[in-house]
Amino acid sequence: MADQTLGLKRRIQDDLRRLDEIYRVGVEIEICLLDDKSLPVNAHTLIKELSTKYDVDHEYGKCQFEVKTDPISMHGLSSVNVFFEEFIDYLSVAIKKVYKNRNIIPVFLGGNPSPDIFKKKLITRKERYLNIYELQKKFPKIEIDGQQFKSCDIATAIQGFHLHLQGLNPVYTTYMFNYILNLLPSAILLGSNSRLFAGKLFSLYEPRVYLYDHSEQQNSGFPAIAKYLDRIEDYVDYIASRPGPDSTNDYFGLEKDRHDDLRIRLNSPYYRVETRIMSVQPTPKEMVAMIEFFIGFLYRSILEGKPLRPLSSIREERLAVIRTGYNSKTHFNISETAKTQLHVAKKGLKDLGLGPEFIGILEKRLENKTSPGEYVTRLWDSNFNGNVYQTVSEIIQHVWDKTKNNSPLL
Repeated sequence: MADQTLGLKRRIQDDLRRLDEIYRVGVEIEICLLDDKSLPVNAHTLIKELSTKYDVDHEYGKCQFEVKTDPISMHGLSSVNVFFEEFIDYLSVAIKKVYKNRNIIPVFLGGNPSPDIFKKKLITRKERYLNIYELQKKFPKIEIDGQQFKSCDIATAIQGFHLHLQGLNPVYTTYMFNYILNLLPSAILLGSNSRLFAGKLFSLYEPRVYLYDHSEQQNSGFPAIAKYLDRIEDYVDYIASRPGPDSTNDYFGLEKDRHDDLRIRLNSPYYRVETRIMSVQPTPKEMVAMIEFFIGFLYRSILEGKPLRPLSSIREERLAVIRTGYNSKTHFNISETAKTQLHVAKKGLKDLGLGPEFIGILEKRLENKTSPGEYVTRLWDSNFNGNVYQTVSEIIQHVWDKTKNNSPLL
């Protein structure tokens, strides 16, 4: 570990003046499979079929899979939308080919809504996942709205939307990390995707994040840093100081196992940040809207050297938003903060010569004080007839129809 961190710090010093293309965008989306009876479906055969054309892999749970994009220039953001439109078309065809005579529904909701998700041991047979599962079996159960879940089961039912952004050099990447921390509560507010989880509608605004934080005994979530980074070397020291689940002495193993909202990745020739806070977005347009928000805000804020908010305030706001969303009571008005940040983002997009193609989706959510999660909640309230399985099936089919047509929920 000492040799690795020393080597990384030397590399960082050598790269201080390098000029890479900023904001090359990479996206990872995690999805789960349910049938029309709301039961989990093993994704293994589908993954093999999709892998002939796309970068697709297993995720933690057997019913989960993820798809990744290659890094794309920020000036080609529209191609992210096109990529996922084409992927979703191919996914629809592949599902019909692999699961003949069955109605299988891909779920882009951030959390698995199947009432049966925890009835079997649904772990993908990868050593890393099995090790994490065995470790988390020792952790206490998590309680939410009077219902208890085993910590080791949570990752089998949680999906996410990971966004990678490339930095200009180590200095610029440090700025990116610091400013993204300021966006995290707003990203949760605008990107919350479903309160429907494991067959129940929970009271928390974003139960997915709450459950994941607690499944790791709150050793993930908002980065456990005492102050903003002065340089990337501070982040290297942070990672090296955090013990991994298997007491690994490999820096990159620790880096991968830090399930923070935001992390700096040094496992490639480039410097990049990865944010994991958003739930899976239901449609491609909604994903690109969130990407525009991040890129525009970062560019303008770094250019102007905008003041950074106190980390303690952001932590407090993050926790409040997870619990109550737009009704959060903190020292700051979360809606006004998000409104200001969206305004900054639109200015940044204009500076970069990028048309704000989809960020208006987020502005409408803010104006109406809503989110995809609230949309799903209203579906539940209007559709629920006493049969949980039927109602879950109707909701995921409705969202999948919207996803296939790239018609934003809101």
